[in-house]
Amino acid sequence: MRLGAFIILFLVCFGCKNKNESISNSTKSERFELVPEPDKTEKEKYLKNQNLHSFLENPIDLQKFKKSKNRNYTTTGVSNRMDYFFEPKIKDSIFYTYNYPTENFTDSKRINQVVVFKHGKKKHTYEDETEILIELRIFNKDLDLEKANLVGLSTKELESEFGTNHLNFENGIVYSNKNKVLILELENSKVKSYQYIKLNTEKIDTDLIGQIIK
Repeated sequence: MRLGAFIILFLVCFGCKNKNESISNSTKSERFELVPEPDKTEKEKYLKNQNLHSFLENPIDLQKFKKSKNRNYTTTGVSNRMDYFFEPKIKDSIFYTYNYPTENFTDSKRINQVVVFKHGKKKHTYEDETEILIELRIFNKDLDLEKANLVGLSTKELESEFGTNHLNFENGIVYSNKNKVLILELENSKVKSYQYIKLNTEKIDTDLIGQIIK
């Protein structure tokens, strides 16, 4: 008699367990199905944000860009360290500027420049592959910049690629992510020039932008 009662009790408990698991799985399924799918606008916003972050992380393939240039027309020199520059804590390091004239540039003050952080045995050589990109100062179109060939693009084209989440200043707009910033000077709603910079801070506001562009 006791054995029969034990078997009945076991079957009742086992049935309750399966029922609870079934209810639990059903609840999980219902919860999953209730999560709304992002609409078209949200998807586009997300993709543009990803495009921006990807660009700011690596706007150019630095070594490929350098190799595409004729060394006979490229000048280099030690660059002044700006307070807002990102600077790894490495001894005996310097900032270098590469000057890249384009075929149609007419103003020596508006020549495309690349600023890099250099250290180690090859820091005074053009072939240094350990250098870190710090800044782009771009005034002229250059196909070798590839995706960073932004001069001449309209604000509509920029926002189509990077979105509308940007700061505005008197003559342009600013995109940023973490310690990387893209400052675009506009003229007639088109990019006249731009600066890309790796900063020593993630606090990017109008005061810092003003310090950079002054």
